[in-house]
Amino acid sequence: MVGYNITCDPGDLYNRKCYVTTSSGQKQEIIGYDSAGNPISKGTTSAAGTAWQPNLTVLDQSGNAYQPYGSAGLPFTLSGIAGIFGITPSSGADPQDWKYITEHAPGSYSRKMYNQRVCNPLWPTLGCKTTPTDNTKLQTAPQNEPPAASEAWYEKYFGWFSAESEGINWKSMGRGALIGGLAAVGFTKLLDMAGGNSRD
Repeated sequence: MVGYNITCDPGDLYNRKCYVTTSSGQKQEIIGYDSAGNPISKGTTSAAGTAWQPNLTVLDQSGNAYQPYGSAGLPFTLSGIAGIFGITPSSGADPQDWKYITEHAPGSYSRKMYNQRVCNPLWPTLGCKTTPTDNTKLQTAPQNEPPAASEAWYEKYFGWFSAESEGINWKSMGRGALIGGLAAVGFTKLLDMAGGNSRD
């Protein structure tokens, strides 16, 4: 059938519920429309702890409706639904549907906290952003710190331990050894002097 195959309940234009019928014959309630006018509907899902998932219905070049994401539903990223912009909720949809997607569905609270919570940049934490230092506004760790367990991180903290490390400053290491040796000799002399005094 050409078109979205949309049917609506009886009632006035602004309060009735409308549905899109998929190619498999499943009737899905429309909860909104994207910026291109494609309907977003409530689809069934087998995902654990999820009541339903949002599905997008679009038209192919022949005008036939299909759901490009299939049974997986719309993909989500840290900032929200991926690739869908300017969503307009359907006037007949229950407002609780969008509240569920944005605040109660699995992963929604994590997305919300990631986008709203700002952490101290010295905290090595995921799940919240630091004060942004670039235009992504999604920095989660200080940029001047190499990632933990990376090669740069290892060299920063343990490079002196590796004999194969390039750029070892042998002069400063020799100076440190010399100062340590002189300190040891001086301490030994002090002990000898203290021991000699106690013998008298």
